[in-house]
Amino acid sequence: MARVFIVEDDLTLAAIYKQKIEEGGHTVSIVEDSKAVTTVAAAKPDLVILDILMPNVNGLDILREIKANAQTSLIPVLLLTNVAEDASVAQGLQYGAYGYLLKSETTPNQVLPRVNMILEETKPPTP
Repeated sequence: MARVFIVEDDLTLAAIYKQKIEEGGHTVSIVEDSKAVTTVAAAKPDLVILDILMPNVNGLDILREIKANAQTSLIPVLLLTNVAEDASVAQGLQYGAYGYLLKSETTPNQVLPRVNMILEETKPPTP
């Protein structure tokens, strides 16, 4: 069971993602955009799902801060956004996002398999 944080300003959508990911056996918390960096640093989740366009903080700024902090830099971040511009996606990947999904092309049922894949690919080796 992994701990997953969702940073998303659309609380209805965040609740749908939360439910689907919890059905996969994971613990999920919805985190307010303005508190995302400090909450991630304090709790160190196994995965962060991050929107880019939010009212208080740009998701790319959150991503950059998470990746710049030595204590959180290895936490995988999946961008889940409606921003389809190549420049924003490229910038997110350059900042260290593990990948991205476009909301308009991704159903909530498709999020859990992607979450599981990322968690499997990024889990630390067991001794």
